[in-house]
Parts: sequence; structure tokens; C-alpha cells
Amino acid sequence: MKIKSSRTLKFLNIILPIIIVIGGTALFLQNYLYNTLERVRSFSEAERDGTAFVFDDITVDIVTRGGDSGSWESEDFPDENGMPLFQKAVGTIYEMLVINNSPDTIKDWTAVVYIPEDMYVNNTWNGDFEFHQGVKSGKEAVQTLNLAEYTRYDITLDNRITSVGAMVPLYEGDYFVYYPNPDVYEMPISPKKDDSEKDSGARIGFIMYIDNRTIDYVADFSQGEIRYHLQTSIFKNPFFWLLGVITVIWISCLLAMIIVKVNLKRFIEQQKRDAKALEQTMQTFVNFIEAKDPSTMGHSLRVAQYSRMLAEEMGFSDDECQRIYYIALMHDCGKIYIHDEILTKPGKLTDQEYEIMKKHTVYGSEILRDFTAIDGMGTGALCHHERYDGKGYPNGIAGEDIPVIGRIICVSDAFDAMNSRRCYRSNLSEEVILNELKNNKGKQFDPHVIDCLMSLIESGAISMSGDGHTNT
Repeated sequence: MKIKSSRTLKFLNIILPIIIVIGGTALFLQNYLYNTLERVRSFSEAERDGTAFVFDDITVDIVTRGGDSGSWESEDFPDENGMPLFQKAVGTIYEMLVINNSPDTIKDWTAVVYIPEDMYVNNTWNGDFEFHQGVKSGKEAVQTLNLAEYTRYDITLDNRITSVGAMVPLYEGDYFVYYPNPDVYEMPISPKKDDSEKDSGARIGFIMYIDNRTIDYVADFSQGEIRYHLQTSIFKNPFFWLLGVITVIWISCLLAMIIVKVNLKRFIEQQKRDAKALEQTMQTFVNFIEAKDPSTMGHSLRVAQYSRMLAEEMGFSDDECQRIYYIALMHDCGKIYIHDEILTKPGKLTDQEYEIMKKHTVYGSEILRDFTAIDGMGTGALCHHERYDGKGYPNGIAGEDIPVIGRIICVSDAFDAMNSRRCYRSNLSEEVILNELKNNKGKQFDPHVIDCLMSLIESGAISMSGDGHTNT
């Protein structure tokens, strides 16, 4: 479970930063493209609501101010040469309303309004008007003016100076571009507040005179366009908060992984200390046993090493190989109950002595009966003298019925016995050992275990130098 949890944390610590980087990049790119996109809306494409041009995110409406002061019949304004400008004209205050319909801020907006018929512009206020005069004549003149503040020498367009100020003629097809004034809060245009009934927008004014019209006449400014950018905050995007949650999860996983690594390191170190303490305890007990027969000194350790190497060659896991090592280390612990004169007898044992000697397998199993920290600890002690052909002891079981640990220790024990000096003989020659192993393959020894031993000998991993040592 700990390993699976650690793997899950490792996977999350790989995949979550990828999601955050890709998602964050996509989010910031999308937000940048949204904010930098210039939106161009033509009045002809809008949904009409009376005089208003309604788009999804903006509304433009050009209306008269209304009331007694909104329109008036003009006097016969003479120009500076005394010539009348009008026969019977109407002067009207027009207001262009730009209203924000979106939840975002409108920035960098400009409006273009086409002149539907010949007229004179007399006054403007707030922002700057860029007038395009004589468009259809082919002699277009362009000037940006604020007619609320000017001198007659400022105007380069065709104009007439009257008692009420400059009159700049604009003809059908001419147009003006309006640039809002940030100083009077025309730009940016904030979104409408949820708790307010008042629209959020800008109000632009200009006065137009049209000849031969009555006081209730309203010009139809139905051609034009508006250009603007919408500015939104990345914090409004739900995906930003989703990425924030993912980031918190990733940081939590990262901290959890660090904690797991620290705890795992402590656990492994503790496990190593416990394993070392266990092995030292076992080795101390083995030394106590082998002290009864100095000629077998180191035998249990070598058998344990051979058994672990055989288990590795046979494909067992690292944990299983270590378990087999511990079991093999204690395989002869039952000899503690065997009298010294039998253990150290230089000559051949009598039948009665041999029967006593054989009991060390049962004694060992009983000694290790309550050793539950390592599974099957007594199995190696009990079964390491069973033969593959069923002629072994103490139970005479055969073949695959013998636990695999018993078959491995059987080969390791016999090999070390032949490859080591004993109180009753010196070590056997390499030729004799190899012949014994081959001749007893399938009889005393498991054939597969013997094949693995031969492979280790041929590779040089196990030495046959006669001193009972491995090369690893």
C-alpha cells in the first residue's frame, strides 16, 4: 500500500506541473488575445432598438437632447462677409451615447459617424473630433478639432465665422472620428455595477445646423462603426481558479512526497538497522553452535550465502532471497542439542550415533517454532536433509513435496561440506565435487537447483578453491 501510494504521489508530481504549465500558458495566452483583439462593429450589423445600435457587448445611440433647449430655429446668421448662411435652418444638439453591455471594461474605443446629408457643425465637447470634409469631391480635407475651444486661425477646414462661432460645412458622405477624453471619464468604460440601475457609458455632444428644416427635424445618423478593446481580468476566468486548486493539490502532493521520502528513508534505515541486528543475533547464535565443532566454523554463513545466490539465480525477488538467507543461516541450529563427542568425532558415526545426529533437523524446527518474524523460519532446519528421491530424513518426502527452501539448502549444505575441511577429512577435489553433484542430480538433489549451482560455478561467482569461499 505504501509503495502504491508513493507511486501515485510520484505520478501526480509529474502530471500536475505539466497540467499547470500547459493550462496556465493557454490561460494567459487566451486572456492576452482576448484583451488585444480589436473589435469592429458596424452600425448596419447591429440590432436596432429605436435609434440605438445594440451589439452583444456595446450599444451606440445618437439622439437629440430634447426639450426646449435641445432644438431651435436658426436666425439668419450672416458670415463675416455679411452673406446669410441659411434660408430657414434648425439647430439641434445631438448626443452620442456609448454604453457598456459586457461584464468587462471597454478600452481604447473610437467611433466613426457618417454624415447623412449636408449640414454645418457648430460646436463639440468632451473629446476630439477628427473631421473628414469633402470626401466625395475628391478634395478631402482632414482636421482634428475641439470646437468648444478654438480660434479662427486654428481651423484649416472650409468654414464660416458667424456670431455664434465657427460653422464647418460637412456634406453627405463626409464623416467624423471621435476620440474619447479620459480626463472626463469617457475611457475606459467600466462594466455596469450589479447593484445599480444606471448604465455605464460615455456621453458625447455636438451641435448641427441643417438648412430648410423644421424645429422637430432629426437627422438619421445610421451609418458608422465603433472600434474598441475589451479588457478582462484573468481572475474572472473559472479555469484560473481551477488551476489554482490544481496548484494547491500539487503543492500538497509535493509536500506529501517529501514527507513520504523522509519517512521512507527513515524506515529503510531502521529496516537496515533491524536487519543488521537480526543477522548479528542469528550469527551470534550460530557462532555459539559452531563453537561446539570448530571444524564447521563459517559453515552456516557460507550455506546462507550459497542459498541466497541460488535463489537469485532461480529468479526470486530480493525480499525472498533475503528471507531464504536468514532461514539458511539457522539451518543447523538443532545441533545445539547434539553431544560434542558426536559432533567432533573424527571417524565414522555408528548407526546409533547417526540416528542421534539426524534428530538435529527436528530439534532445529522446534527451536525456531515460535520465530514468526520471518515466515517459514523452521522449514530450512527441518527439510534440508530431505532427498529429491525420497530417501532423506526426517520425513522421507520427495520431489516437489519438499519445500523449495529445503531443496536449495540441501544443495548448498552438501556443496559446502564437500568444498570444506572437516574433522574427519580434508576438502574434496574439484573433480570429485562436480562428479558428486552430477551423479546425484535427480537423486539427492533437485535438478533445477543443481543446474543453477553449476551456472554459478562456471561463471566464477562461487569458488571451488577448497576454502569454502564465494567470489562475491
